[in-house]
Amino acid sequence: MMETNLPILYLREVVLLPYNELRLEFTLDNDKKVINYAERTHDGHLLLLNLTDPLEEAPSLETLSKIGVLGKIKSKLELPNGIMRVVITGIDRVEVLNYFEDEGLVSAFVIPTKEYDYSEVEASALKRILYRKLDEYVDISSYMSNTVLGRISNVKSIGKLSDIIVSELPLEYQDLIKYVEMTNPMYRIRAIIEDLTKEIETVKLENQIEDNLKTRLEEEQREYMLKEKIRLIKEELGEVDIKEEDIAKIKEKMAKMDLPPNIEKRLLEEIDRYSLTSPASPEITPIRNYIDWLLSLPWNKKSKDNTDIKKIEEVLDDTHFGLDSVKKRIIEFIAVKKKTNTSNSPIICLVGPPGVGKTTLASSIAKALNRDFVKISLGGISDESEILGHRRTYVGASPGKIIQKMKKAKTCNPVFLIDEVDKLTKDYKGDPASALLEILDKEQNAKFCDNYIEEEFDLSNVLFILTANNISLIPEPLLDRLEIIELSSYTIYEKVNIAKYHLISNLLEEYKIKNIKFTDAAIEKIIVSYTKEAGARDLYRRIDSIIRKVIMNNDKSAKTVTVDASDIETYLGTPRYNLITNDENTKTGIVNGLAYTPYGGSILKVTCTIYPGKGNVTLTGALGDVIKESIYIALSYIKANNVKFKIDFKIFEESDFHFHIEEGGTPKDGPSAGVTIVTAILSLLKNKIISNKISMTGEITLRGKVLPVGGLKEKLIAASTNGIDTVYLPLEASKEINEFPSEVKDRLNIIFASDYEDIYKDLFK
Repeated sequence: MMETNLPILYLREVVLLPYNELRLEFTLDNDKKVINYAERTHDGHLLLLNLTDPLEEAPSLETLSKIGVLGKIKSKLELPNGIMRVVITGIDRVEVLNYFEDEGLVSAFVIPTKEYDYSEVEASALKRILYRKLDEYVDISSYMSNTVLGRISNVKSIGKLSDIIVSELPLEYQDLIKYVEMTNPMYRIRAIIEDLTKEIETVKLENQIEDNLKTRLEEEQREYMLKEKIRLIKEELGEVDIKEEDIAKIKEKMAKMDLPPNIEKRLLEEIDRYSLTSPASPEITPIRNYIDWLLSLPWNKKSKDNTDIKKIEEVLDDTHFGLDSVKKRIIEFIAVKKKTNTSNSPIICLVGPPGVGKTTLASSIAKALNRDFVKISLGGISDESEILGHRRTYVGASPGKIIQKMKKAKTCNPVFLIDEVDKLTKDYKGDPASALLEILDKEQNAKFCDNYIEEEFDLSNVLFILTANNISLIPEPLLDRLEIIELSSYTIYEKVNIAKYHLISNLLEEYKIKNIKFTDAAIEKIIVSYTKEAGARDLYRRIDSIIRKVIMNNDKSAKTVTVDASDIETYLGTPRYNLITNDENTKTGIVNGLAYTPYGGSILKVTCTIYPGKGNVTLTGALGDVIKESIYIALSYIKANNVKFKIDFKIFEESDFHFHIEEGGTPKDGPSAGVTIVTAILSLLKNKIISNKISMTGEITLRGKVLPVGGLKEKLIAASTNGIDTVYLPLEASKEINEFPSEVKDRLNIIFASDYEDIYKDLFK
């Protein structure tokens, strides 16, 4: 090509590359003028320049590109509507030396672009890569047809090859301008390979997205079609969509409940899941069960407390005899709440032997307060999931016992009894006692979260009451959060009143009869001769047995039957226990001690004997470490004071001692037998018989000081019921004795001792 002057045609949003054709329509007079001028004076040749800003109508000559495409008008057609259709062929790139304007027509003086040398080997390698990429692109893309492969089949020039392929690629306008201005064919080949690689990755991603979308739409369409068919079939049969009806009922129930905002939101989410889940899916049942649990819990539903203190006292007195300390604590709670309007519920723990009324007392407290009553038993539980619930991911998951009972209570402020807290166990499944900490801690239980429910439930309004038989077995961290109230054993007088005003009347009401009466003597004989317990369970069973036999024997009689003491053997047979169970002491070395067990008080006979030996000590009777230590301390104390007690020390060097505590099959332990053991040894060594009417309790030090012990009320009741009339107690127990019932104190001669010498002077005068 020679240097020449060419008219300029501006292209907007389209690009014409060499060796390609472009079909254009012109409506602007200026463009038509350029076309006609090129045909008239330049044999249809013109310079095609692309504007970087397509909206620009009259660009500045200084901003025009220095590289353009030489084109030739192949055909021209002027339509009646004023549109000019033109087909232009791209010939080659040209370089612009100068622009000039004459009578509104812009022209340019152009010359051929620079020729570039390149390696044929490199060009051949690039062509092979380009062909592979092109084949891959044609296979996966709908943007390029197979005709482009035919166009380039016989092309040898890499410049022509690159221009043909670029014109077929779906590139942006600005990217195509880049190829117009790229005069080095090697650069164009590399750029095409790079753009082709990007396009291949883009098309692959598009195809993947379209396939996934198509699959999803097909599944949804199929499901929709099936559901529509099912719906139409049900309409024809006159049936209603069960799930839609179920969801409508759930939402209706929600509208009637006072739900916290977070629970309402959670329910709506679960309802959406439920509605989208296929009835055949295994997930639909767990989702529906979870919705039921959320709807069944009393989130904000409270019962109104009875704040009439006088009525509360009446209810508690009607149901339970005595137990003044517990009743007083409940009255305090109600009085404070009535005055301050706060629900700072105490965590009460009732500790006492079986049968003294711990569970029934909790039930009576609920009745007195006008609250619902629920109960769980922790005996033998070792899995903390029983308390905190199982996660919903497990098959057969369910909430823990706390949430289960809150559902049963139907209010968020019930009286909640946690029974047998001292019988919790711990293994690899967790520590239930630690799980209880969150429930019983006032700082945490307002936001208790069950593993199954996964939403916070407020337990701060619940009145928790715990029960235990043995306070020493309650886990220490748990004990720290409890308000301990001890329920001790009942006296005979208390048992008589419990039987008269509660047990008998309840049984008669249960059997729906009124013509049976018990005398006080009859009740006392049942207690003394047929029961031996701290509480009143066995007494209840004995009275129940008598009433059933009276009903059977007097089936047709309407007369009132009075059960007297003389009738008891007829109904219950030979007495099981005697009033005086400890035999009279006829030998030395035997002393009655007093012991406390979880089932009440009992007599503890300590026996000591001596025989020739070398000072050895033998211990029998299933003794624990504490009692063994008491025996050694007692021996050391007597040895150290042998002169005071007038005992020859040689006897300790030339004799062996054997100590035995009766009922050897029963384990015994605890710090309360020290003074009894010392007395038994002195009785043996000083050849002094201690009467079986005398008993004692208290621990002793090496210096002879008598230390206080626990369970005094139970011990004194055991002494009273076993015919003992004199009891030696530690001096510090004198304050506690004042609180005991008079029927216990009045039957016994109680002697207090601060040092063992006080007991010694009284017994060995």
